[in-house]
Amino acid sequence: MESTAYVVCQKLKYTYHFTGVTAIEHNLALNIGNDASQGGDIINGARNLPDQVTLSVIETDAVRGAGGSARMLEAMASLKKNRYLCKVVTSMGTYKDMLLTEITAAEDEENPCGWTGSLAFMKYVPASSSSSSGGGSYSSVRKTSNNSSTKKNTGTKAAAAVVAGAASAVGSALQALLQRAGIKS
Repeated sequence: MESTAYVVCQKLKYTYHFTGVTAIEHNLALNIGNDASQGGDIINGARNLPDQVTLSVIETDAVRGAGGSARMLEAMASLKKNRYLCKVVTSMGTYKDMLLTEITAAEDEENPCGWTGSLAFMKYVPASSSSSSGGGSYSSVRKTSNNSSTKKNTGTKAAAAVVAGAASAVGSALQALLQRAGIKS
C-alpha cells in the first residue's frame, strides 16, 4: 500500500512513494512589512512568502526489501543536493516547483530496519519573478525623494577640500598650543 502523499521529481520524471506519511504540515504565509513598497505582488507592504510543505514520513525495509529505506533516504538527499524541482502531492493540494530544503531522519527502536523523519519543501521563486501565487518577488522597489534639504558631498574634489580644511584647522590649533607652551615648530 502506498502513501497518500508523494513526491514527483520533474527533471527525472520519477515518483517517490513513501512507506507511510504520518503528518503533513502546510505553511501558506503572508509577510506584512511596515514600509510601503511597490510591486505587482505587494499591497500595503504585504507580500506572499513561498509555500512550504513538510512531510513526516516512515520508511522501512519490511515493505521495500533490504536496504530499501536507505535507498529512499539517499534519493531524497540527492534531490536536495542537486536542487531538483519537485511536485509535492498531498490530499489537501498539489504544490509545483518545490525544492527539498531540509531532511531529518532518525533510526530508533520502533523502526530498527528503516527511519522516520521529515522532508521540508519550499516553493522555488526566481529572483526576477513577479508572480503573486505561492511566492513572489522579494526585491522591493522603493521610491526615494530627491528633494533633500541636506547637503551631500558627492564629489572627490569637495571631499578633498573638506579634509584639507579640517587638517589645516587642526594644524593651526596644534601650532597655537605648541607656541603657548613655548615650543617652536
